[in-house]
Amino acid sequence: MGAKYGVFVFLLLIHVNCEIYTSIQKLTALAEMESKLFVDFENFLRQSEAQGAVIPESMTRFYHERKNDTLLDNCSNMANPIRAFYLIHRVYNDWGDVLNTISSNQTIATQPSVADFRALYRLAMTKLRFWPVRNDVDGSADNILRLWSTYGFDTTDILNGKIASISTRRMKSVEIEALSNTAGLIPLPYYQLILLCELSNRTHDETERDRYRRKISKIYYWTITKKIPILRAPTLAYTDIPKLSQHNKVLRKASKTTISQEDINELLEPPSVFEKLCRGPLKTKKEESLMRCFLRETAVPFYLAKEEVVNIEPRVSLFHDVISDHDITYLKREATKKLSQSLTSDGVNRIRVSQTGWIRDSAHPRISRRLSKRIANIVNLDTTYRNRASPVEEWQVLSYTTGGHYGEHIDPVHTEELLWEMTEKKQKHLPLPNRYQGQRIATWMFYLSDVDSGGATVFPKLKVRVPVVKRAAAFWYNISPNGEIDHRMVHGGCPVIIGSKWVCNKWIRQSGQVLKRLCGQTYESEDLYPEKYMP
Repeated sequence: MGAKYGVFVFLLLIHVNCEIYTSIQKLTALAEMESKLFVDFENFLRQSEAQGAVIPESMTRFYHERKNDTLLDNCSNMANPIRAFYLIHRVYNDWGDVLNTISSNQTIATQPSVADFRALYRLAMTKLRFWPVRNDVDGSADNILRLWSTYGFDTTDILNGKIASISTRRMKSVEIEALSNTAGLIPLPYYQLILLCELSNRTHDETERDRYRRKISKIYYWTITKKIPILRAPTLAYTDIPKLSQHNKVLRKASKTTISQEDINELLEPPSVFEKLCRGPLKTKKEESLMRCFLRETAVPFYLAKEEVVNIEPRVSLFHDVISDHDITYLKREATKKLSQSLTSDGVNRIRVSQTGWIRDSAHPRISRRLSKRIANIVNLDTTYRNRASPVEEWQVLSYTTGGHYGEHIDPVHTEELLWEMTEKKQKHLPLPNRYQGQRIATWMFYLSDVDSGGATVFPKLKVRVPVVKRAAAFWYNISPNGEIDHRMVHGGCPVIIGSKWVCNKWIRQSGQVLKRLCGQTYESEDLYPEKYMP
């Protein structure tokens, strides 16, 4: 096991980054490095055989397995989540075992070719500047489990390395076990049990099979008993015969020695509205028939915005062709220099799996002014970044790799105040641009890429689904005209199935919008739009 935590002490001297599974750029770089390293390993084996060395069976097996992977699949294409998991699992586990075997096996450890290969291995790590750790293995496995549960993919397809009609090789037992362990950590008992059953069916060792059966029974018991609140205080049941009967019935069910597929299927939770929307639209044909597309007038008389209304009340719009490829390239290039793992209010959390990069408006004033002015012209809000009480935040660029997502949330920050509630005591510790900004009144989100599959933005309470459309932008208000946070605007980003997704947020604050967006005449008032822009 020591090899898996760093083959050499040298690993401690390089920059170890546990965010590889969230970055398509790092995954691709790791895949390219590993392919070159395998060529070096192949040359090392050839030289060792020429010198009459006896190659350990474990190294020969690894060589043939990795060679078959190369013949069957494009190992460097990281747009597939299962392939990305294979890569991280292999580099973290198998390559560590190879180096450990080379160092400990006396038949080859003293050969000159060993020192050469170890030097090439160290050089590869030095150039890469990051290396997979345990968190990356669990994270890439979690990405597969998230896609599996969110989109309801077929179990057989997943185990055979197929996802969204894209195939790779069949999963090995050791990879299924890693997936099962991650499912137990989350926990996702249904998926953990399904994977353990597959492992039990694959093995021909009766002792190993019995071990899996005992583990399945233990997890099943824990899952069933945990779901019944009455078991947390079983003494209460003895004062009530019906409750006692229910208590005993549950215990009998949980204590079954043979767990069938039907028993496991009962643990599968029905999909949430969020998950249903990720799988496809939920609006009825009648509701969809009310949606419209308009050429909407803007502050510039000769510029008409292409607005697609995806929800009427509260209004959610998708504006098409509002950013050029040149500006997209700039935003992605500048953000890539600053990307780091995305955070929530609780820090790093599996509810949000992506990379974030902030770009200052002053970094490229001409492009920032152009994009900000375009937003202002379309939605009639102040979007000019200022050094004091700025009505907008800086540009936030997000990169989602395969499996990346953002769970259900609202954009207003719960620790921040509404404009009219602000006090000097709470504002004085903030940077000048962030003082007296108020809440995030609205969200403008550019789509900087297309996505091969998945990645839609969904609003569960509205049953709204916004697809990813490159060069388009989604817009909605987070604050009602009455000044309160609109909790109907809970939304999330569905997991990316194949490919990668790039978006850029421009959050518009309350400061500067007093005469731009007027209050409603009543507490229940909604935003008013000209009749010609209503269904």
